[in-house]
Parts: sequence; structure tokens; C-alpha cells
Amino acid sequence: MKGSRTVGSDDTIMAEAIDWHVRQNDMAERAWVEFVAWLEADAAHAEAYDRVAMLDINLPAAPLDLPKTLRAANDDIPVRRRWLWGAGGTAVAAAIAVLLVPLALPRAAAPYEINTAPGQRQTIALTDGTRIELSGGSRLKLDRNDTRVAALEAGEATFTVHHDAGAPFTLRSGGLSVQDLGTVFNVVRSGQRFDVQVAEGSVMFQPGAEGIVLKPGDSLIAREDTHSVTLGAVAPDTVGGWRKGRLSFSGEPLAQVFETQRRLYGTQVTLVGDLSQQPFTGMVEMTGTAAHDIPHMAALIGVEWRRHGETWILSRRGATR
Repeated sequence: MKGSRTVGSDDTIMAEAIDWHVRQNDMAERAWVEFVAWLEADAAHAEAYDRVAMLDINLPAAPLDLPKTLRAANDDIPVRRRWLWGAGGTAVAAAIAVLLVPLALPRAAAPYEINTAPGQRQTIALTDGTRIELSGGSRLKLDRNDTRVAALEAGEATFTVHHDAGAPFTLRSGGLSVQDLGTVFNVVRSGQRFDVQVAEGSVMFQPGAEGIVLKPGDSLIAREDTHSVTLGAVAPDTVGGWRKGRLSFSGEPLAQVFETQRRLYGTQVTLVGDLSQQPFTGMVEMTGTAAHDIPHMAALIGVEWRRHGETWILSRRGATR
């Protein structure tokens, strides 16, 4: 003889099963989560729900007002009957419930892309409080359904990240990634090269067992073609200096220096002979006006310049033109 239990008795469980079944047409997302938890709490719960569902199959029913994605091709059959047909085991009921609970499934990605032309800039404010300042000639991918991921495919950007320990911000670039630990950092993607500089907080490069933590004043250059990583140092207040027209270089070939200027300002420069390989170290103040910036750069590196249409041509002094 069964005991006179109030909570957990057969009558109580059956009443709860009926209540869940009746409510399903109007349940909110939170209720769906509670329903799945109720199913999984006791095998008797799922068994009782199956019995209620099987009995309901034999009753007339109009189609339920559910999203079209939950309807089968034959719309003249009530959805309620379709997804319950053949229910006889607890696993079936639980699986069906999980299928219909929006919060139980990961949200589908909703990617979008932001492109800037050379000389163009754009600031993106994400809903989580993160700010991204995108330089010219850049390509950035974001996800409308997940503000904690981004991918820089080309160009340069400065990230001021809203820190969330429970959901770290991750930036990917090619096969590389950095993860925010509460940060202001700058990244550049140029071909197979990926540069990271940290102004505030810290980031982890390639998060995982072999991750490298970068703190304020740390810099990193990673090359995917040679699988090499070079660590260095920068003045934190120069990180993201491109936003104010301050460009810093340390032993960079002139080809890279003027490619940076082309991306940031749209300036077209041709380097004659082996000038493109000459290294340059220093910080330069740029105005964004080629008529000022190119002669200034030519004087700094000790070369001659001339202009042909929209293209500036730099050559060693005395070189044959």
C-alpha cells in the first residue's frame, strides 16, 4: 500500500504533468527551462508526462501557434500531435522538451562585416560597453548574437574592452587569437603578420596551456608563415597612437612604414630600388596631408622625393630616375 505522500505522490506528479502539458502553448522561456528541470528531476515525472501526452493525442486539437520552424511540412496536422507521436519513453519526452526550449540551445551566429577603405576610420560601440576603433584599410567581423567575439582579417584596430570575467572577450585573426583580461590593446593584421600591443590591463595570446600573458607596455609580433613569436616592449601611452597621428616604428622596413601610411591615409608611395628594405626606427607625427607628410618623411630618412599625379616617388639621392 502506498504511503500518503503529498509531494511526490502519484496523484501530485500526474497533476503536475497535466499542468505542464496545458501550459505549453503560453509558456515563456524561463518556464521551458523549469519544465526540463522538472522532467529530469525524477523518472516518474517524465513517465507521467508521457501518459498525459499519449492520452491527449486522441483528443481533437487545432494547430498550435508555434514558429514555422517547429512545424512539419504537412501543416494540416496539429504540431502538438506531430512532436508527441510515439512518445512512450522518458528519454523521448525529455529530448522533445529540450528541442523546444530556446534557452537550452546555443544561439545561432549572426555574423556581419565592417570594412574601411584606406584613409577611412570607424568607431564601433558594442552593446556590452566594448569600443573598437578601426583604422583605414581594415576588415573586421563581428557577431550580432555574441558581442564577446571578433575577428580582424586585415588592418588595425584599438580595443577598449568591457571586462567580464564570466565571458572573456576573444579576438581572432587567422589561426591566432588573444583573450581579454581587462584591457586596452591595439592589434595589426598585415598578411601573415599579427602584432599586439597592450596599453592597459592584460591579454592572453593563444589562450590555453601555452598562452602568453601580455601586460601594459608589452608587445608581440607573431608570424603564421614562419610560426615565430617575438616579444618586445613599447611605451603604453603610444599604443594605438595612429588615432592621434603618432606612428612608431622599430627597425621596420620602409616598405612597411609606407604601407601603414597608405592604409591610414590613402597615400600612394613608390620606393625606388632597394629603398623598400631600408629599416626605419622612430616616431613621426602625421597630419594626414600628403603634401606635408611625404616631404617630412623624405627628410627624416635622407632621400629625395617627387610627385607623379597622385603617387609620391622616393629614391636615394643621386639615383638615376
